[in-house]
Amino acid sequence: MEDQRLKGLLPSWLLLVSLFDMREAQETYHKHEILFTAVGTRRSLTELLITHVIDDVKVCSYDKHDGKLVFKYPWISKVLGTEYIKKKKKTITDIEMNFRSVVKHITLNDTKSHTNQTLQLFADCELDRDIQVGSHIQFALNGGLHGKIDDDDWVFFKPEAEQFKIFLQSGFQTALRRHYIQEHCYGMMRKILQYSNMKENVPPEVTIGRHEATDGRVTLSCTARGFFPPSILLHWEKDGWLGIWGQEISSGTLPNADNTFYLRVTMELQLEDTGAYYTCVVEHSELSIPAVYPVPRKPSKERPWDKVLGALAVVILVLSCVVAFIMWKKKTGKEAQFLNHIPGASNKCESGHPVYYFGG
Repeated sequence: MEDQRLKGLLPSWLLLVSLFDMREAQETYHKHEILFTAVGTRRSLTELLITHVIDDVKVCSYDKHDGKLVFKYPWISKVLGTEYIKKKKKTITDIEMNFRSVVKHITLNDTKSHTNQTLQLFADCELDRDIQVGSHIQFALNGGLHGKIDDDDWVFFKPEAEQFKIFLQSGFQTALRRHYIQEHCYGMMRKILQYSNMKENVPPEVTIGRHEATDGRVTLSCTARGFFPPSILLHWEKDGWLGIWGQEISSGTLPNADNTFYLRVTMELQLEDTGAYYTCVVEHSELSIPAVYPVPRKPSKERPWDKVLGALAVVILVLSCVVAFIMWKKKTGKEAQFLNHIPGASNKCESGHPVYYFGG
């Protein structure tokens, strides 16, 4: 019997140890987003805007009209260094020439040379535990999404986007794209984050719930709100044991309006399971140890007869008191009448209070 218990305990301990290892390895997650917007005609590029955002905080921007690279905080330019900023400005010049060529290609057969074309490029890269998770690029023309690339795999959504295929998949553009992602997405983000996090980390606020259906089936819910970074682990335990106890559904980690994140995990238990002794265990980089949240017990239901009997007892008690009071009043009234018929007897003292005695 003891051997069987140990056999059942071992896999759970292994899973628990692996979860702790994951938490120890987990560090802050970061995302760098870059938006390019170019507007131009066949003759010239009239506008070029570039915006860098790290962890939902604007880092720097460039506007072709004044030709300045503006940093949100002075310390960012110091951290990046003079040499890097020079390279960055040279890269912006190359990007401007690239966009001019693309816009010119788009309007090659356009008889109206004054018609504006808007080309947008959205690039991002992600770090988790300082490991490069991946990079993505999407491009749109005049508000319509035409294609995207995840790392090195291009996907085109519209037939007219095929005209960019040879250009974007050429060896020169591929090398240029890879260099830009490494140098100005991952590289720039790492330089800035070595000095300071752009956004304050926030631990999750967790709420636990249970719902019982009419057929007696119990569904448990564990909701984590308002946390950052988005990397988080939620799992269920029963009486301290890890396992699969029912059908689980996860909302996935979703963004909130305040740039924090949200995750909800529900579990529908088997019909005979009452939902007792369950806990939701939450692990996040802002929690020093895994937080354990017990599921509320099933509320005890008072039987209807208990309520009826309780109310009946109260009524009987009240009626007994009323009857006793009436009997007492009748008895004291008869005694007073008896005293009034006895000579020399008085039932009042000088103060007016009733008092009974026999005169002699």
